[in-house]
Amino acid sequence: MKFRFCGDGDCPDWVLAEIISTLSNLTVDNVEQLAQLVAKRICGEPFEEAAIRSLTSSASNDGKTAVACVHYMLTNAARYSCTEAIFNEEIQQLGLPKDHAKAMSRVLQSNAMAIRQQLIDKAFRINELQSIRNVTSPGETPPNCATLELKISQELVDGLPKDTTHIVNIECAQLGALLDEMKLARDIMLKYESKESG
Repeated sequence: MKFRFCGDGDCPDWVLAEIISTLSNLTVDNVEQLAQLVAKRICGEPFEEAAIRSLTSSASNDGKTAVACVHYMLTNAARYSCTEAIFNEEIQQLGLPKDHAKAMSRVLQSNAMAIRQQLIDKAFRINELQSIRNVTSPGETPPNCATLELKISQELVDGLPKDTTHIVNIECAQLGALLDEMKLARDIMLKYESKESG
C-alpha cells in the first residue's frame, strides 16, 4: 500500500513493526504525551529523556525506537502536507488503534506548521559543523599531527539528531589541503546563496 504521510510511498517495515509492537501497547495518554515531546524536540526544544523513559517504560531500548517511529511519522506527515484526517486513517490502516491514531493526529494538527518551518530552517543542516578547536597536546598527539575537536550539531545517531563532539588526529601536511578544500566549498555555497537571493 502507498501512504500519503510517506510521500505516497510504502511505509518502512521498522515503522510498521514499532506501531504494532510498541505504540499500540501504550495508553492513549502516553502516546499523545510522547508525540507532544517528540514534536517539541523536532521544533528545537530540549529533549526530555526522563519523561520519554517514563512514558515508554514498558518498551525496550529505553523507548528509542518508539521515539524514532513517532519522529518519522510526524516529520513525514508535516513534510508531505498530510491532512489530519488522512494521517488518522493511514496510521489506523497500519495497525494503530483508533483512539491512539486520534491522539497522534491531534499532535500533528497542533504542530504541523511549526514542524514544517523547522524542516525548512534545518534543510541541509543535519550533521552541521558548529566549531573546530585545536586541542593538540604534546605527548598525547601523534608526531607530525594536529588533534582537532569537532562539534557537530544534529548528527543522526540511532536515527535521532544529537549534538556530538569528535576528536580527530590529522597529519599536519594534510591540514593545508583540507583548509583549501573547505574554502572552495564555502565559495561555491556562497555563489549559490547569492543566486537564490538575487
